[in-house]
Amino acid sequence: MQIEKIIIKVGTSTLSSLDSANAINIEIIEKLTNVISKLKKSGHKVVLVTSGAVALGVKRLSLSKKPKTILGKQVAAAVGQALLMQTYEKYFSKYDIPIAQILLTRDGFAQREIYINARETILEMLDMNILPIINENDAVASEEIRFGDNDMLSAMVSDLISADRLIILTDEKGLYDSNPKENKNAKLIPLVEKITPEIEKMASGAGSEFSLGGMATKIQAAKLATSVGIVTHIIYGKRPEVILELVENKKAGTLFLPGSDKIEKRKSWIAHTLISAGKIYVDLGAQKAILDNGKSLLPAGIKKVSGNFERGASVEICLLDSNSTFAKGIANYGKTELEKIIGLKSLDIEKVLGYTYGDTVIHRDDLVILK
Repeated sequence: MQIEKIIIKVGTSTLSSLDSANAINIEIIEKLTNVISKLKKSGHKVVLVTSGAVALGVKRLSLSKKPKTILGKQVAAAVGQALLMQTYEKYFSKYDIPIAQILLTRDGFAQREIYINARETILEMLDMNILPIINENDAVASEEIRFGDNDMLSAMVSDLISADRLIILTDEKGLYDSNPKENKNAKLIPLVEKITPEIEKMASGAGSEFSLGGMATKIQAAKLATSVGIVTHIIYGKRPEVILELVENKKAGTLFLPGSDKIEKRKSWIAHTLISAGKIYVDLGAQKAILDNGKSLLPAGIKKVSGNFERGASVEICLLDSNSTFAKGIANYGKTELEKIIGLKSLDIEKVLGYTYGDTVIHRDDLVILK
């Protein structure tokens, strides 16, 4: 069995409860936590992207309906987010799964340092067997920078951590050739090899009172995820146990095939799109470790640094003696930091800097060999 990084997105329409006493469907929460516990026991690394804060906030504040003003929505989201995390903590604790809250906004993805920090933090949580639970930071996000019903957020997080699979839970069984709520003869589309304009036209309609999304936003999320090589599914959210079948390559809902290999896509982006802000000169040992063994770049092999770059910048890797560039990557440390740790063992980074962004200067996943 292949161990995967899996993003599961659950929306407000799936979590909503018909029970007037609860804003969230506890039965779905119980099923979802059970499924995620089984995935983690199998070795998979899981991230949960969740909606539901506003609905819980409205219930807690005894409001008759969702606020119409931006400030009202933000207040409801802030109140509801605390309750949402309490709910998840209650049910995941039954499986001894530690959870962590991460709130993101769209503009954070555009800021390189925040982007890198978010990526490294989530990956570290996964390595520590923590379940990151991600939601949009609705309490501070303006309408202009909102993700929507977290569909695009789930796709962007999938890309952020180079996930293997994105699973979007919704109130439909998948993508239909027409709106199944209006056409009883609508047919489920089990496989989409490429998202074309015709496919996009099939998705229409808005969500529920509390949901901002619909099938259209899910198709756009699938379009982004598959474009960077991530297998994407849209399935019926009331049966989250189906997720266990998907990871065994069984059919359910609608499967969207990736347009390219995600590793090659990322490597191509690093090699051909990013503009280098500096150079890192290494010795023969470091070059051999990178070229022959596919290793990350460690501070011990660095001999010199040039340019003026910050953490998260693209840099070239050169052999000191020949001054020839043989690789390129995204630096975990800026020039000023690197000058202080040149030649040191990774264990000494924190001693010298007073903090650490990890043992590697450039991780192998962020490093591409130039032919």
